[in-house]
Amino acid sequence: MVEINARGIAAICLLAYGWLAGASGAAEMRLPEDLGEAAYAALLRGADGRVDADAMVARLKDLGASTYYWLVWQSTDWEDLKSFLPKAAEAGIEVWPYLVPPSESPPNTTSYSEPFRLDYQRWAEEIAGLSLEFPNLAAWVIDDFYANKALYTPGYLRDMQARAHRVNPKLAFLPLMYFNEIDREFVEAYREVIDGVVVAYPQDRDEIAHARAMLNDEVMVMPGQLSFPAAQQSVAGDFVRISQAAKVLPADKHIIRFRELDDFYGTTAGYHFKQFLVDDTVVWEQDVQGGGRTWQEVAVDVTAQVAGKKAVTLAFQLMEKQGVGNFPVRWRMTDLQAEGVLLTAGLDAPKQWQVGRKGEFSAGFGDAIKEGGHSFRIPFVVMTAAQDVEF
Repeated sequence: MVEINARGIAAICLLAYGWLAGASGAAEMRLPEDLGEAAYAALLRGADGRVDADAMVARLKDLGASTYYWLVWQSTDWEDLKSFLPKAAEAGIEVWPYLVPPSESPPNTTSYSEPFRLDYQRWAEEIAGLSLEFPNLAAWVIDDFYANKALYTPGYLRDMQARAHRVNPKLAFLPLMYFNEIDREFVEAYREVIDGVVVAYPQDRDEIAHARAMLNDEVMVMPGQLSFPAAQQSVAGDFVRISQAAKVLPADKHIIRFRELDDFYGTTAGYHFKQFLVDDTVVWEQDVQGGGRTWQEVAVDVTAQVAGKKAVTLAFQLMEKQGVGNFPVRWRMTDLQAEGVLLTAGLDAPKQWQVGRKGEFSAGFGDAIKEGGHSFRIPFVVMTAAQDVEF
């Protein structure tokens, strides 16, 4: 993930929720409720390829950034960071070193985070040592963390944090996650070995609210969505369905309207399908492939399907037409309205829907919605995108 905008630096807005006080030991490190404007990557360099620290400070001040994520991805970036930190401190700018994971290192790319490459245990110690010299280095981040969890196991992070905190107990570590990765499995596995999370990129306010609920042990699943997880196998015919009974009213037309949005925008087709059903008959269907990145308006004429009936069962279904091994997707629906049909509940009342499923699909509806124990609080930072394609 490298975000660069036309001004030469990836401008992002960071919002902190809570403070960094986790089981990993950084209990004294605090974040303000609003970190304000921040920036990421796109280091300004001179003709020799070295970072121009003065130009960087000037650009960050021009952007109004009070925090900067320093991407370590060229051979001299680590040494240049040491020169930049005191100048950033004079300007009141906090600096968080930002490392790339194995998936963004050779042979997948041409560069490592130098000089310690994939030895993140060593990185932890070295960054902690630098943070003692420069207090404006308060935290560090690893990009695309969850995609590399084969290396970053909870045990690996526990050792990594221990090595960092032997040097500086106040240094915080935050993995970079994406909103679709913030689920119960991640929370339970990593909450005791991280100090917070940087989460990218929110599509709307609801995503932030859902992540906050999950990271604060308020819910067990994300309410109001149907989904399929990453790194799980499906077979044809697997599905998750939410349904409700509805009364058919006398009318010339019977129309169901809703808005919907899924978070897969690639070209892979023929696997996950979004459907709307009346009495088990599919009356609207769409592959998750492609589509827009904004809410889509849907109007379905169900006049023929309800003709001669006093009541029907309405359902939304996410189903599998071909088995797949790793194809995560989230589907959200909202603003359900009916013409000529009396609904039992809207989509804003997810607990009032009935849930059925087969396979690894999950639903944030019905009995699946369970409150958490409010036993932990994982602070998080929201990273908004600098490129339109991410929205």
